[in-house]
Order: sequence, then C-alpha cells, then structure tokens
Amino acid sequence: MEHGVEKRSIALIEKCVMSGEGIRSLLQVNNSTSCRLEIFADHHAFIQALTHRHFSAVIFSLEGTREHRRDCLQFVSEMAKAWPRMKRIVMVNNVNEAKLISQLSPTPLQGIIDKSETLSRFTDELMSAMSDSARASESPHKIWYASQGSRLLSPTERIILRYLTDGYSVSQIACRLERNIKTIRAHKFNAMLKLGVHTDAGLLNAADILLHRRRLILSLRRARHRTY
Repeated sequence: MEHGVEKRSIALIEKCVMSGEGIRSLLQVNNSTSCRLEIFADHHAFIQALTHRHFSAVIFSLEGTREHRRDCLQFVSEMAKAWPRMKRIVMVNNVNEAKLISQLSPTPLQGIIDKSETLSRFTDELMSAMSDSARASESPHKIWYASQGSRLLSPTERIILRYLTDGYSVSQIACRLERNIKTIRAHKFNAMLKLGVHTDAGLLNAADILLHRRRLILSLRRARHRTY
C-alpha cells in the first residue's frame, strides 16, 4: 500500500444526483484511491467552495439548454484566467452540442466528453482528459479542433454573431463593420454552415453562448481575491 500520496480533488458540476453518482463510481473504479470527487449542483456552489479548497480539475456537465451552455463557457473562460492550472472538462449531451462548445469556447479545454457515447468510450475519454500527461489531457480538445480544421469560426464571424445576439440587423452590422450587406450575409451563411444550423433561430441559439455574463465574472473574481 502506498503512503503519503495526496488525493486529487475533482469537482463535478452536475444537477442530476444519479448522474453525479454514476461519474463517482466510474472514477472510483478507474482511479482507485487517487482522486476524490465532490459534486456541486451548480457553478455558484463550486465558486464558493474555491474560497477555502483546492481542486485539480473541474467537470462541467451541460443540461442541454442555451443558457446553461452560455454560463458554462463564460465559467471555463474565467476559470482559465483565475486558476490556469486547473483542468477544465465539459460533458456535452450529443455531437451537435460538442461542435458548439468546440467552436465557441473562448479558451482551450482539456476535454469535451460526449455523454451519448458508449460507456467504454465515455470512460476512456474522461480518463484521458483527467490524465496527468499533458499530451493525454489535451487530446480530446485537439481531436475536436482537428476534425473541424478550417471549419472554425473566423474572428469576423464571431463578431457578427455577437452583434446578432445583441439584436442588430444585417444592415446595421454592415454599417458598424463598414462592410457591404452582401459580405455580412456571406459571413452569416458561413457561420451557419460551420455551426450546423439552418435557421436564424438556430444561429441565435449558438450566438447567445458568446455573450458575457457580468454577474458570473464578478463572482469568480471575488472568489479569486478571497483565496489570496
């Protein structure tokens, strides 16, 4: 038996109690006693815990709603700034949601894990994302970006999505960016193709993820200051 080996504290943000306990069981089977999982119902509870505890990784399990995706990406972005050494892993509900997270995440992630995968593959990807090996921890995210290749959103497309979410029309965006309307429409069409959406409503659903959540930013910054 090994002595003096400190357990890694892993945080799971998961509203469903049964799902949370399922992840706990997977980690216990595959990591033995090397890590300790703590489950939080939402990111606010986790942020509060950060004021007096250290975590080596945080896993954010998505509920499948637009608001939750938006909160998740803003959360991992601020976590990357405040606690850059903490692993950031996102669990998605299907391949389409994985594409959205991959395309719109403002910061690199150590893993994008699809909950609709088979149990064996889900487990392999989760263990790989949580591995201490830098190469292994980066591989799930790199796979998503490699699979998209040139399909990633361009800076101009991201800007247009932000304006659309704020309620600007195509003509208003053209004026603000000093481009002609045909160019803006072309960028909008390309963004729809890359995101796999076919309607304006679907595009707005994806674009809304890019919005900043001021209250979340402030709470994360306050938690960071209290740890120093």
